[in-house]
Amino acid sequence: MKVTLVAPPWEVMVNSYPPLGLGYLAGALRREGHQVKIYDYGLEPKAKVPQIVKQVLADNPDVIGITTWTHLYHVCLDIADQIKQQRKDIVIVLGGPHTTIFPVETLQEDEAVDYCVYGEGEMTIVELMRALEGKISLSAVDGLAYREGGRILKNKAREMEKNLEWLPFPDRKLMNILKYPLRAWNGERMTTMMTSRGCPFACSYCYKGLWGRKYLVSPNDGVLEEIKEVIREYGITHFYFVDDLFVVNVKRLLDFIERLKAEKLNIRWQCLARVDCLKEEHYYAMAEAGCGKIHFGIETADPEIMKVIDKETTPDRVRLAVNWAHEAGIRTKGYFMIGLPGDTEETIQKTIDFAAELPLDEVMFSLTTPFPGTRLWELVKDRFTGIPQRELFQRASYYYGTQTVNEPMFNLSDVPTPKLIEYTNKADKMFSKKSYRRRKMEQKFGKVVGSTLWRLSKSTTLKNLPPLKPLTHLGKKWLDSQLASVR
Repeated sequence: MKVTLVAPPWEVMVNSYPPLGLGYLAGALRREGHQVKIYDYGLEPKAKVPQIVKQVLADNPDVIGITTWTHLYHVCLDIADQIKQQRKDIVIVLGGPHTTIFPVETLQEDEAVDYCVYGEGEMTIVELMRALEGKISLSAVDGLAYREGGRILKNKAREMEKNLEWLPFPDRKLMNILKYPLRAWNGERMTTMMTSRGCPFACSYCYKGLWGRKYLVSPNDGVLEEIKEVIREYGITHFYFVDDLFVVNVKRLLDFIERLKAEKLNIRWQCLARVDCLKEEHYYAMAEAGCGKIHFGIETADPEIMKVIDKETTPDRVRLAVNWAHEAGIRTKGYFMIGLPGDTEETIQKTIDFAAELPLDEVMFSLTTPFPGTRLWELVKDRFTGIPQRELFQRASYYYGTQTVNEPMFNLSDVPTPKLIEYTNKADKMFSKKSYRRRKMEQKFGKVVGSTLWRLSKSTTLKNLPPLKPLTHLGKKWLDSQLASVR
């Protein structure tokens, strides 16, 4: 069958991350002999639904699958509606985080949607194709919701796979990964990889819809083979491991490090990490093996709020981890949430000040949103009864930074909403004025020159300049050396 997979536009920003989820689905479908195309409109935030539908229908597919995030749910339904208006014969399947939580509700809300996949999608989509071809019954497809005889049926959940060895590599050729403007801190082209699924921790703001607290890993043999394939096929040697927690299994991490060195792959990489998984020596080992950046989820500086959200760590542990990474020569990015349960103006200011005190190279402040699939959602979901999801979730804020916040979907904090929005919108500027890096540059070069150099170091344009012209290359190298000198 001819299958087209679609990722919707993010409307307010370019999503420069290749859609690995669709890549895995494509790999599984092609292994079964299906013809597959991927359209990622995350790269085209201004793409309009009629334009999307025209492009997708031009391929005359039998099945169209749309990945559905909660904050883009309304766009996904608009796409499905307009496809059905023009081609009632095409099968429309929705999957992803949102339909995993609301498979039945999605079918109830929009008759243009024929099937909803919930949970891990690779085997479910393969079995759905077999059912559409008449090889098995729909009732035999675990993880599927659908209509039959005027009723909406939801099959039993698909059990999570016990290992990831059976998964094909995501189909990067179909994703055309070289078109993605994803760059590392040093301007190098970078791509993403996922080497594990799930997270054993239970932070109340974190989505647990797909895997719960289970944690599965790909064997390091397969991880290294995938790295080699990317190097061989695309010449990319900088990787961002987007696992929820790349470092939680320390034994596996250290084996990975030793294998990288033994095979002399000479890659650079970055990953996400908790602050309480590693010892000091682990950061040095990671740096020696090419790790140049770690993304830490810190969220708040208030120890009581850390307990409320089940973060299971402390501000002192945050300081220790960020400083260890810093001393090992690894860049760090801290992620913080504004408007958590129990937040006051004092705790929000405390969090911003805490971020500035740490030797972080980058930060991101986000407005707290109680997404479906989190325990925060369970606290407030009854207050949204009667509001169509299509309308409600347009107010959901996800990964947009702090420059587009107009109103929280629901204010969980003790701060009045106008003040909460004000703090969210000015958090980056407040951090920038006080940040550790800026202070160090100003101490070394004086306030005017140091401040200018610091701003240049944050310039995306400068980072992305290719090292083609000698003066540009030397300038970038000099700036990097000055930044390194103030560690």
